[in-house]
Amino acid sequence: MKSKYPIITLAMMVLLAGCSGGDQSSREPKDAPVNAADVKERYREAASATKRYVAENKNEFISAMDAKLKELDGKIGELTKKSESLQGDAKTQAEKALASLGEQRQKAKDKLEELKQAGGDAWDQVKTSFKAALEDLEKACQNAKSKFE
Repeated sequence: MKSKYPIITLAMMVLLAGCSGGDQSSREPKDAPVNAADVKERYREAASATKRYVAENKNEFISAMDAKLKELDGKIGELTKKSESLQGDAKTQAEKALASLGEQRQKAKDKLEELKQAGGDAWDQVKTSFKAALEDLEKACQNAKSKFE
């Protein structure tokens, strides 16, 4: 038992000896003066990097949502083909469901166009609005699909 304490103490001393109070990874000397021009340059670099990041994420999101709308267009096309073989009341209900889908699709398309044009503070608001329109379209598509089965 007594032999463990000296080993633990020695290990702690080695660890503490390796730690120093200064930041050894700093590239500049600790006492280097910082002037306003340096601060402005760093701010510009950070702002530029942030703009690039946001633009890349915006473009990725828009591409993904565009693909999602195209996928839903395919489903709507399938439902339209199925509706052609229906008759009577079933055909009437199918036509109503497809008309509703068309309206929902147009709303989602309009929101996507808004999203493409949005920037800054409006981006988050328009993005949320688009997501809601897309959810409505997906629900309408599922609802219409259930009427065709």
